[in-house]
Amino acid sequence: MLSYKHGFHSGNHADIIKHITLCLLLRSLNKKDKPYTLIDTHSGSGIYSLDGFMASKNQEYKTGISKIENNKILKELVPEFYEILDKCREGLPNSYPGSPFFEQHLTRQDDRLVFIDLHPNEFENLKNNFRKDRRITIQNTDGLKATNALLPPTPRRGLVLIDPAYEEKNEYIELVKTIKNALNKWPQGIFAIWYPVLGKMRDHSKNLTNDLRRLNAPLMQVELCIEEQEEVFGMCGSGMLIINYPYMLDTELEPVLDELYKALGKKGASARLKVINPQP
Repeated sequence: MLSYKHGFHSGNHADIIKHITLCLLLRSLNKKDKPYTLIDTHSGSGIYSLDGFMASKNQEYKTGISKIENNKILKELVPEFYEILDKCREGLPNSYPGSPFFEQHLTRQDDRLVFIDLHPNEFENLKNNFRKDRRITIQNTDGLKATNALLPPTPRRGLVLIDPAYEEKNEYIELVKTIKNALNKWPQGIFAIWYPVLGKMRDHSKNLTNDLRRLNAPLMQVELCIEEQEEVFGMCGSGMLIINYPYMLDTELEPVLDELYKALGKKGASARLKVINPQP
């Protein structure tokens, strides 16, 4: 599990769907004056240079941010995303912000943030990048195990972003167990779970979706595949499964997903936005 480093994938198509969805979730939480708690279970370093060794190796950012950084329609639909991108690049030109950077700059003074990463190098980078912000607690531990220890949080409103590497099959099983336990402790919490869409023989996204559906909590899915799914290898796309999704999130996501499909999609691309378990 400790072999994964997000820097190799920073700014790719999966980051785009994840971070734009995150921006819309935080927009919804910010509509109320009451403070909230945000827990990021697999935070990574939080800031990535696209000129560095890791990002340059596979240049995955060319499937994502490079194609939309000047997209006028998306700038109107999700201005927060572009404001944070610009802010990140003020400090480090040609960089891309990880989820902690979005979370730090889109939350308010009274909100509480917890950033977690198990990888020792990622943790050190995370700590160096965010330790000056007194609202943020940074932990070097297993994100899924830490989540249940942190719930229910104070403040009680809030969001958990779960973004595992999925290097091992049992990560899917442990994730579902974590969510089930978490909902027992914190039934009103929002849980935003990122997942990859892999080659058909290795893909577990449908099983994960069905397992989370059976928990009978309100559930929404947004998914973008930028190319046709292969039989074995490759990640053709990714998605977010959002438990206790905010009101009107699907309305805000629909035009965004349509534009991302046009901007990032190749032959065989697909997109879906679906309420799987409706709000009561």
